[in-house]
Amino acid sequence: MGVDIRMNGHWLMTIGTTTFTFVILLVLVRWIGETQISQATYFNWVAGACMGNIAANMITAGGWQPMIMGAVQLFLFSAVTIAAAYLSLKSRRFRKIATGEPIVLVHRGQYILKHMKRSKIDLDLLQQMLREQGYFDYRKVEYAILEPTGSLSVLPTSDREDKTEQNPINPAAEQRQQTNHIK
Repeated sequence: MGVDIRMNGHWLMTIGTTTFTFVILLVLVRWIGETQISQATYFNWVAGACMGNIAANMITAGGWQPMIMGAVQLFLFSAVTIAAAYLSLKSRRFRKIATGEPIVLVHRGQYILKHMKRSKIDLDLLQQMLREQGYFDYRKVEYAILEPTGSLSVLPTSDREDKTEQNPINPAAEQRQQTNHIK
């Protein structure tokens, strides 16, 4: 009979610590803000992973006192994360360190191999990323920029440049055509 009571107590403690940790995480994630998900940079990912680790330690703490200490740690870590996010808004230098900078991988239809090597993007992966954006010919890309979030921003070559290469346009006629559109 004593074994059953301890087992029930263990399950109740597990349910209680898990529920408490979930509520704390929910409140703290709302406090940190939506940038964790919508603008997930490496800094945000590391912060989220650390918060998850602290929360896991809270659940397995084995008592209320260690769990409360874990909650304090989680609160302090969240406060530091918010302070770092604020600092990155105010300081370009810190933002560059914490989140990185965009890297140009294609410029005027040419791969920039040095930048690809620095960002650890091989040719096959870049071509896949371009295809996912709807560009099957890299020569039709003015700029392809790897963002700090890992997404690829693509600026296609303009139709005007393509037409200019095929048919030289009279600048005076083009100006008249633009003036007609304005009226």
